[in-house]
Amino acid sequence: MELPLFTSAHFQTFFWVLLRVSVITFMLPFFGARGLPSLWKIGFAMVLTIVMLPTVPQPVVFPHSTIGFVVVVVSEVLTGFALALGVKFLLSSVQLAGKFMGFQMGFNMASVMDPQTGGQSSVMSQFLYLVTVLIFFSINGHHAFIRALAYSFQAIPPNGFTLSGPIVMTLVKVSAEMFVIALKLSAPILIALFLSNLGLGIVARTVPQVNILMVGFPVNIGLGLILLGITMNNLSPFLVGLVRRMAEILMRMIQMV
Repeated sequence: MELPLFTSAHFQTFFWVLLRVSVITFMLPFFGARGLPSLWKIGFAMVLTIVMLPTVPQPVVFPHSTIGFVVVVVSEVLTGFALALGVKFLLSSVQLAGKFMGFQMGFNMASVMDPQTGGQSSVMSQFLYLVTVLIFFSINGHHAFIRALAYSFQAIPPNGFTLSGPIVMTLVKVSAEMFVIALKLSAPILIALFLSNLGLGIVARTVPQVNILMVGFPVNIGLGLILLGITMNNLSPFLVGLVRRMAEILMRMIQMV
């Protein structure tokens, strides 16, 4: 039995594939969460690279100088960064909606450390984020992302990335869409809490003896949680559509390059 002969071209192709996969793996919140050990993420990137390697076309020309090598490295890093950035914008809309809800409900005073970002995040942001992650894996969203990543090597060979105008405009539109999605997700609770605060304000003016600050916190928290439970049935299909929207934007950005 003869072992396959791996030339320097094979090793260089493996390196470029590993570089792009690693950037996307470490940037996507689903796979690159800070709570996961770095060794696990490196191992996942290695396994994913080995699986994709037979389908990746080998580059015709390899860099033979230090400058050329740096140019290809920067190209692969920018490719992974651009593809992951569009996905992170849409996912951040869920966390932004949670911040809107938590601010009105009074949960921002009890901000906790978010292991995903390393910063402070409200309880509602973490809850909606975890629900989105569960929906993402339940509808096999990770399969769509892996297919898109494999397709990116067919459409964008190593050192083939160019930062064109359509890609920049797509990122700008997705970033603007992030705020629209956040408002759509949080609108029912925001409207209800606005009416609740309006009613409490009227009570404070008519009955000054009532401590509205102490009464308002449990009322807003209870009302917000009740409305969140009522709207969860309608919220789940919206989040399913958001996950599919992420995969569509990823494929569109790959085709634009």
